[in-house]
Amino acid sequence: MISSSKIPDNERRVAWRLSQLLVLGALFVLVSSFWNTEDSEQTLEVNPPIASESSTTTAASDEVNEPDDVRSFTFAASGEILVHEFVADAARSSDGNSWDFNYMFESVQQVLVRADLSICHLETPLSENNSSLSYYPNFEVPYELANAISSAGYDGCSVASNHSLDTGIDGISSTLGHLQGAGIQTAGMTIEDAEPEASLFEVNGITVAHFSVTDTLNGSSLPTNPPWLVSDLDIGRIILDAQNIRSSGAEFVVVSVHWGEEYISDLSDHQQETVTALLDSEHIDLIIGHGTHVPQSVLVHNEKYAVAGLGNFLSNQPGDERRRCSECPPATQDGMILWLEIEENAEGKIAVVEASYYPTWVDRTNYEIVLSDFRDLAKDIDHQKLLASVQRTANVVEPLLTRATSLPSD
Repeated sequence: MISSSKIPDNERRVAWRLSQLLVLGALFVLVSSFWNTEDSEQTLEVNPPIASESSTTTAASDEVNEPDDVRSFTFAASGEILVHEFVADAARSSDGNSWDFNYMFESVQQVLVRADLSICHLETPLSENNSSLSYYPNFEVPYELANAISSAGYDGCSVASNHSLDTGIDGISSTLGHLQGAGIQTAGMTIEDAEPEASLFEVNGITVAHFSVTDTLNGSSLPTNPPWLVSDLDIGRIILDAQNIRSSGAEFVVVSVHWGEEYISDLSDHQQETVTALLDSEHIDLIIGHGTHVPQSVLVHNEKYAVAGLGNFLSNQPGDERRRCSECPPATQDGMILWLEIEENAEGKIAVVEASYYPTWVDRTNYEIVLSDFRDLAKDIDHQKLLASVQRTANVVEPLLTRATSLPSD
């Protein structure tokens, strides 16, 4: 049978205390859990991610400090285009009635067409109708050359040279007519009763003026008679003309000069003195030279460039079995394309900021102008001669010009 005896009072008091302690412990645990959760939520609210805050600030800063677009353009100039008889023969059609020089420029075209402004130097007068062609010592070459010059990517040409009057006033007229008819601006000769004017080009919002002068003239003296036929190297007049063209809105002035001692890479005292005089003028920004048939040294004066000789771009020098030029060194096959980056500086002045070049070489098996560092390796070219040409040019123009290592972008 089951016993039903009574629990003593002191044991009941102990049990009551224990139950109170258990309840208080449970309440403590519950309250602590609640406060920990609330603190965590408050931390997330008052401390947003630092990265997000920084990102927003940077974007705002970029928007505020974004610079205005800087006006700039790229400029290309090449050496002497001197069409000897063998060059013309290579361009002549099978029926003998026309001439196509376009393929000779195919390699270099990939540079010339990418420049914002490309300038050539045409040394030989163009025939009016190819009825009386001649090559040496007085030149009158096929007029189709003008279309090849245009197709190659040129915008203008300097035409003042020692051969400017080889065929008289008629030669000047036909040369200017064919070039201008092909869309090429000309500088250095005129048949008008006025001084030859500069060519003007609008390039990316910048007005560029191009003058052309010569310091020598075959079979005649300078200035010509009448004096306005061919522009000569008169330093005072060139500076005055540059000043006048600037007052009319030109912002960058280029002077092409036909000068120098043939086949000599070093500059004469006369050339150096002329460079100093011209570049001392605030109105002249760049000098490019031709006439010696070999690349010549580069000068920098008043932070402005004088690339005194760009060499032969297209010619038959140093000659062949029909007409060998005994005094012509191997460097007469060498030339270059000058490549300049030109932009507006902080003072608002348009200036050259980077100067480089592409060495060229005339392949006299077909008279293609070879872009030496970007040649078609599949073509049958004497690579040792090509490498020697590149080194000769580098020895003359570096380090003031940097050899280009890639083709310009479109």
